[in-house]
Amino acid sequence: MLKVEKDEKILIVGGGPGSRVLNHYLHMLNPDVNVTLIRDEDRIANHCSIPYVIDGRVSMEKGLAPEETVTKFGTPIIKEKVITGNPDAKYVVTDKGNRYSYDRLIFATGSRQLVPPIEGVDLGNILKIRAIDDFRETIEVRDKAQSFVVLGAGYIGLEIAAGLRRLGKDVTIIELMPHVAGGRYDVDFMSMLEKELEEHGIKLYLGKKAAKFGGNGSVEYVELDDGTIIKTDAVILSTGIVPRVDYAKDFGIETAKGGIIINEFLETSTPYIYALGDCVQTKLYLTDKPFPGELGSNAAQMARILALNFNGYQIPFNGVINPAVTTLFDIHFGSAGITEIDAQREGIDIYVGKAKNTDIYGNMPETRPLFTKVLFRKDDKVIVGGEIIGTCNVAGFVDVLGQLIYRKATLEEVVTMHFSTHPEMTPDPAHPYFVFAAQQLLAKGKA
Repeated sequence: MLKVEKDEKILIVGGGPGSRVLNHYLHMLNPDVNVTLIRDEDRIANHCSIPYVIDGRVSMEKGLAPEETVTKFGTPIIKEKVITGNPDAKYVVTDKGNRYSYDRLIFATGSRQLVPPIEGVDLGNILKIRAIDDFRETIEVRDKAQSFVVLGAGYIGLEIAAGLRRLGKDVTIIELMPHVAGGRYDVDFMSMLEKELEEHGIKLYLGKKAAKFGGNGSVEYVELDDGTIIKTDAVILSTGIVPRVDYAKDFGIETAKGGIIINEFLETSTPYIYALGDCVQTKLYLTDKPFPGELGSNAAQMARILALNFNGYQIPFNGVINPAVTTLFDIHFGSAGITEIDAQREGIDIYVGKAKNTDIYGNMPETRPLFTKVLFRKDDKVIVGGEIIGTCNVAGFVDVLGQLIYRKATLEEVVTMHFSTHPEMTPDPAHPYFVFAAQQLLAKGKA
């Protein structure tokens, strides 16, 4: 990839975290760089903050990305929608008929909410949670309604359900898959999450399909495909996302079901056009096969890589590992890499190590249980995944796990890894994090 020359025009289309990080890094590495950002929304919602705005812990304004994260570098924001363009003449055309030229074009258009084709989905009080106008409508309905159905039990759906329950709302979750969390955890861990939800009064309908929304003007009930009727004042759709690639054909950009096809340097099939974030088809780091990776952290990583490469580096994006964490009520959980379910689907033979730790030294007061799981490939004993769940902050553990997977650490390297110890801050040195789960495999002669 050629280094950006001084007078080149860089045009970024999109306003999400990938766009903001890319703009930041481009200016950090070259203060004189010429960057323009185009997006079709007046303000950008911080999607990770949505549950906290809904439950009132974060204000609406603080749930939006500050404009200054872009404009402080002198980058203009053009609030128009790119609808077509000419890659040979290197310009884009917006919905207002304006034409903007570029030398390098980056699409970071993200995704749009998937609205399921269910009868009655256009009734009032059936709410989306992607764009800022949807956001505002949800807040208005929140203040009036008492009962809610959350359709979909991925991270955001679960966090919204928990937030509504904290407000004293009656909450029901309907999920098409047999367990919550979108299959990103194995059954034993997902069962712990489901128990936590039910203990806090959230009703679960798992492995169930919503067949109809009924009501007079506004939704009054959800009917499942088995005939079950669930009465409700409102429905929040958390049914997934699809990449925004409607412009791709006009630019000659090759796409697949998962989004824009890119190479390891984030280049599309059209010269001088790049793409990153939710709008691209990601691959799994461990297999090079298409694998979902719709996380803001992945978009930010792609952005940093692209900015570095625009400044003379040659760093490949090798795929997603998906370190991710969240919290529900008193429980915190996270994972990285693949699950046992993924391994079976991908045909990867694995060893599985499990352990019950404590969050701090076992002889200290107020210790709390911490459950860990690690997965190693059988043929080379390289770590390929892991999960952790407990009542303490697990984010640091998951970040370490992600690095172990990225560095292709072996079972022996995990068991002998460096780690810190302190009675009030870490598990006992004999039972550290993922080491304890990994050493069970050695102790039992399973690896």
